[in-house]
Amino acid sequence: MNKKLAKLLLISCLILVLPHAAKANEGDGDLANEAALISDFSDVTEGNSHYVAIQALKEKGIISGYEDGTFKPKKEITRTEALKIIGLATGKVTQEELDNVVLPEEPLFTDVENNAWYINYLFIAKNKNIINGYPDGSFKPTDQINLTETLKIYLECLDDINYPDPSTLNFADANPEGWYAKYLAYAASQEVLDITIKNEVFPDKKMTRGDFVEIVYRLKNSYENNYRFGKATFYGKAVQGHGTASGETFDMDSFTAAHKTLPFGTIIEVKNLSNGKTVEVKINDRGPFGAGRVIDLSSAAFEQLAPLGTGIITVQYRPVDSI
Repeated sequence: MNKKLAKLLLISCLILVLPHAAKANEGDGDLANEAALISDFSDVTEGNSHYVAIQALKEKGIISGYEDGTFKPKKEITRTEALKIIGLATGKVTQEELDNVVLPEEPLFTDVENNAWYINYLFIAKNKNIINGYPDGSFKPTDQINLTETLKIYLECLDDINYPDPSTLNFADANPEGWYAKYLAYAASQEVLDITIKNEVFPDKKMTRGDFVEIVYRLKNSYENNYRFGKATFYGKAVQGHGTASGETFDMDSFTAAHKTLPFGTIIEVKNLSNGKTVEVKINDRGPFGAGRVIDLSSAAFEQLAPLGTGIITVQYRPVDSI
């Protein structure tokens, strides 16, 4: 190949590549909408229930995988691994702070050595009163973190949180007088929890890497971008032509939905969290009323997100006119 032809080919390649590189280096913007939905993790592909969350946090440099190209979403996550991710996701730990930590001679906790890989994160979090350890002076760095511990650490990193009255908690397995009640009540008010059909949330559930990234993603996007989360179902042929709560006639081929409280006529964006597909629908009906279910979509709208045979999907949503 002669030099002139080689130069032309090189220029052509740069023309194709540079626009994508420029886009990848744009500002943070909206985390929920800028998720890189081409997975770099061999074990997190389209259809994984944490697909959107994992790709979004990876795109922002908040999480990373293993040398073999996997993320291991089913692997347990420790308290120190969780603390690092929360610090980065909330901005409570900055690179400048990490670079300028001066550790005291005395150990931060009785079970933590000053040469541990996570010591700088721990020092910053303790100094900012995000964590305080256990009464015996330990931190239990290798213990697996649970749901309510995750909520507490994350929410303690945020400013101006208005916690609901804990007595509003009405889950079958949550104690309104428990130490975690205000954190769980806030998470419920923001619709970031996974709620079973029996109205359970499993406050003591041990978190896997996938579970943890999912709740961090939801907390971040509910606080910063006003997203809500839950399960979506559909309705179609059985009620075709029937009236809706708004007075409109139900049309399964139109992009409409039922929601418990949003004003009729509101246009919302709904995203399937297992594949990143989105659809916009108009609220013209009331429902659904089962535990954990937040949206009933027309069958046509549901098919934009998943095959009807899927039945139930987990979604994020928000009114588009609030963006």
